[in-house]
Amino acid sequence: MADSNTPTAVPATAPVGARRGRPVARLAMFAHLVWRSLLVRSGRLEIALGAIVIGAAIVSALTSLYFDISIKMSQELRAFGPNLIVSPREVEADAPGRRGVDEAMLRAAIAAIPPEKLVSGSPYLYGLVRLDLGNAVLMGADLAALHAISPYWQVEGSWVSADFDDRNAMVGRRLAQSMELAPGSVVTIAGADGAQARVTVKGVMDTGENEDSQIVVNLGLAQRLLGMPGRADFAMVSVAAQGPEADAITAALTERFPELNARPIRKVSENDGQILKRIEGLMALVAAIILVITTLSVNATLTAMITERTPQIGLQKALGASNRDIVAQILAETAAICLAAVAIGLLLGFGLAQLLGQAVFGAWVTFRPVVVPLTLGVSLLAALLAAVLPVRGAVNVVPARVLRGE
Repeated sequence: MADSNTPTAVPATAPVGARRGRPVARLAMFAHLVWRSLLVRSGRLEIALGAIVIGAAIVSALTSLYFDISIKMSQELRAFGPNLIVSPREVEADAPGRRGVDEAMLRAAIAAIPPEKLVSGSPYLYGLVRLDLGNAVLMGADLAALHAISPYWQVEGSWVSADFDDRNAMVGRRLAQSMELAPGSVVTIAGADGAQARVTVKGVMDTGENEDSQIVVNLGLAQRLLGMPGRADFAMVSVAAQGPEADAITAALTERFPELNARPIRKVSENDGQILKRIEGLMALVAAIILVITTLSVNATLTAMITERTPQIGLQKALGASNRDIVAQILAETAAICLAAVAIGLLLGFGLAQLLGQAVFGAWVTFRPVVVPLTLGVSLLAALLAAVLPVRGAVNVVPARVLRGE
């Protein structure tokens, strides 16, 4: 018979169950402490939340613009003229009428450019003709395409809007002054082999370039006047690309059309790339400055919160909380604030990106899913860096001094 003083055996499952319950209880207590801390200090919490919201919104907006800026800036820069030229690899010199290259081949090369990159393009043909008061250089091109290629030209009167219009012409400013031409004037153009055409001057163009001394007509009319049917000298193309992307397009065209030599206009292409790099660098600098300001603001707020909580931290340590527990609690609070702020900042940032897109480019900014993790990662990193000094202050709290009221 068992001795009454012998301790009763405890079932083996009791300690295991108790051990299993401890992590859950600790996690529940941890979550309760974090939640209570955020609620009790809602005033300072709003300051930290607002700082991170502003930082996340600006980073989100600038990141969204960054991914769209290459396309949109390339489109904007195309207002300053073509950036790609397609010419014959070898000039045919067997007969005067065989100068240049087949127009159809140039048009095929233009059509081979990816549609999303092509702004506009046209074959060009040049020749010397006689007008009523003297000789002039005649330029033939697709007139509607010419407007899209060179929208920066200042035109008195109006552009010739249809490519097939062979009754109207445009005249450069210097040529118009020397031959007393104006919008509405009728001029006779005499070309090769007695070919003639009477056209009406629809617009006087001021380009600041050689075109100021030229008369511009429909390509088909220029071919007839110069006795070069189906021929062109080269093609000028405007593509929404710069740098390596423009080089890749020209390389693909040259490979596909061995008779042609496609190349970017280096000065224009390099200027486009330099402008884009400067704008992207400026955006990165603004984002970095905002993140530094956000980090300092959050750091100051968290430091004030930790100072207020010194008695609580001392009591927690006296009751057995380790430095690791205190650090985990502060970082969890910081992460919770950051997650809430980033969620709000992403919405505000996307709206800000739309405003900037409309104001600068007149276009909407496309939503890029990659913006979400980038904004979250950068904001969380800034918030955690801001928590370093406050965490060190919490770790250095001495429970005995706090309990003595020091």
